[in-house]
Amino acid sequence: VLPFFVLFCRCCPFLLVRNMEYRNKVILAPMVRCGTLPLRLQALRYGADLVYTEEIVDKRIIASTRVVNEQLGSIDYIKDDSVVFRTVPEERGHLVFQIGTASAELALAAAKKVIDDVDAIDINMGCPKPFSVGGGMGSALLSHPETIRECKT
Repeated sequence: VLPFFVLFCRCCPFLLVRNMEYRNKVILAPMVRCGTLPLRLQALRYGADLVYTEEIVDKRIIASTRVVNEQLGSIDYIKDDSVVFRTVPEERGHLVFQIGTASAELALAAAKKVIDDVDAIDINMGCPKPFSVGGGMGSALLSHPETIRECKT
């Protein structure tokens, strides 16, 4: 069992949050190919309270390896010599990891993989892009309430 409570809001239908106040905050929303470390750090430096990663597909983060990058002072998740996700201590207390998933089991495995390095987990249920919807992720989940229910339990 993960030490979280469930929070719902319009922009994030499903969030698992650990000791994070989510109301009345300036938030960098999740954006495809934009929510990487450099933009998240800039947003924090300019006053954002919370920053989201870009949507990262469950299978990709599950297949990655967690590496402590001493040179950069970061935690990197690497797959096939490519950085899937990177975070630094400056983000602690502010970072929401967004998972693209169509499966409660894979969502849980992905969340467990990164949970010690992030402050909240968001399951993307709003993205209309063809890649996500075609894979049963993003807004496609809204047509599958049983999967949403499984993700919540």
